[in-house]
Amino acid sequence: MSKHNLSSNEAFKLQITRATGNDYNCCYQCGKCTAGCPAGGFMDNPPAKIMRLVQAGYLDEAMRSNSLWFCVGCQTCTARCPQNMDIAATMDALRELAIKTGIVSEDRSKKLVTAFHTSFLNNIRKHGRLQELSLVNSYKLRTRTFLQDASSGIKMIRGGKINPMASFGGKEDIAGKDQIEKIFALAEKETHCPTPIRKPKKQTFAPQQPPAIKPGMTIGYYPGCSLSGTAKEYDISVRKMCELLDIGLEEIPDWNCCGATSAHATSHRLALLLPARNQALADAAGMDYVLTPCAACQNRQVVTRKEILDSAELKREVKAVTGIEPTGRAEFIGVTQLLEGYGGEELARRVRKPLKDISLACYYGCLLVRPMDVMSFDDPENPVKMEGIVETLGGKSVDWAFKIECCGAGLTLAQQEMVEDLTHSIARNATANGAQAFVVACPLCHANLDMRQEGMRKRYDDIPSMPVYYISELVAVACGADPADVAVGKHFVPALDLLSHL
Repeated sequence: MSKHNLSSNEAFKLQITRATGNDYNCCYQCGKCTAGCPAGGFMDNPPAKIMRLVQAGYLDEAMRSNSLWFCVGCQTCTARCPQNMDIAATMDALRELAIKTGIVSEDRSKKLVTAFHTSFLNNIRKHGRLQELSLVNSYKLRTRTFLQDASSGIKMIRGGKINPMASFGGKEDIAGKDQIEKIFALAEKETHCPTPIRKPKKQTFAPQQPPAIKPGMTIGYYPGCSLSGTAKEYDISVRKMCELLDIGLEEIPDWNCCGATSAHATSHRLALLLPARNQALADAAGMDYVLTPCAACQNRQVVTRKEILDSAELKREVKAVTGIEPTGRAEFIGVTQLLEGYGGEELARRVRKPLKDISLACYYGCLLVRPMDVMSFDDPENPVKMEGIVETLGGKSVDWAFKIECCGAGLTLAQQEMVEDLTHSIARNATANGAQAFVVACPLCHANLDMRQEGMRKRYDDIPSMPVYYISELVAVACGADPADVAVGKHFVPALDLLSHL
């Protein structure tokens, strides 16, 4: 290594250390991060080797690794590190630095993933909220993958999930687009506050108190972008569920996209500033709880709320953009949290059509339970609260091993083969343990298990067709709703028959 490269690598290592708070000398290469990594088999340098490269100062080699473009951001590596190292943040910081410096992998995976993130963030910068058809068109133009998912797209248009006319005229744009532009400009500036140093410590799960949700209450609502499009049935069923439970919903006024995977994968600052605007708007509206059905959206909002409470700089920046100083009053909760707070007895009292004779695999995915110290909702290795809800509804939950394994998250377009491999492992374990269907609380999980199931089954041909239900659909149906009225018939895998006997 030349003196020039040595000097550059030392500067890069300092940047990565400031961005993550990691003391890389603490890594003793136990290999737990690699052992649990769902995408490790696709990587040239799996997580443990990436950590060793950073530790030894070979930052340019780490940045040229294709591993950065297979990482799904599931945070399994961080959750299981015995030294409390934030390995997922290392992958994010390396990816961000690689893009800025141009020291990147030449692998095709880099081109596909970067094309997706660029298309996604450009769309948000233009509209304030994601317009999915516009995103897909931009991605396909960048990658020349014109036929990918063509049949799925046609089905979504016919089913009303995608409106080809929605992007014309700016009718679905948010009012505060000038604020979004300021956020993107601000994200490009360097922060003066390094991440606090992380020290080895024993991680112990301590569940937070469930939210106090009672019949007759009105709470905030952050649907997120996909619930007005490809996950429209989730929005329909959430609203019907809340109606049957006598809970009112009030949308955050002029909410914007949280940035999802693309922001946190490419810009730590942007991944905080976009959700922080939603926090400020919810706080200003006097909201105590904000129902956030998408697990990824909720995760970004909860992580950002903690940063707002801890960072005076972030508060100042948000106020400079929005004119509102966020207080952190509004707590963003998921559907399963809402149902836990509502109470099993009250929920059971409203059940009209028990889910008898249906065996369900409760699939949590990654971001409902990670990071453990921030989400604090359920045990990050063996969550059980969704099972409790299923059993209250009269259904049977199976005991299985893949309930927190990643399905591929937001890389469903850019890494389709990997997503099919991951969902095959998940579905195979679920069926082996007697599950007839999945129940999920995340539109990304639903898309990967439902929309990708046909392609996955064609490749492997060893599992039966498995419907995928949103938890809100099952609650609404069990409380008396007709399955067709909560859009169960809009799924890719036929899902009405299993509920027809109720």
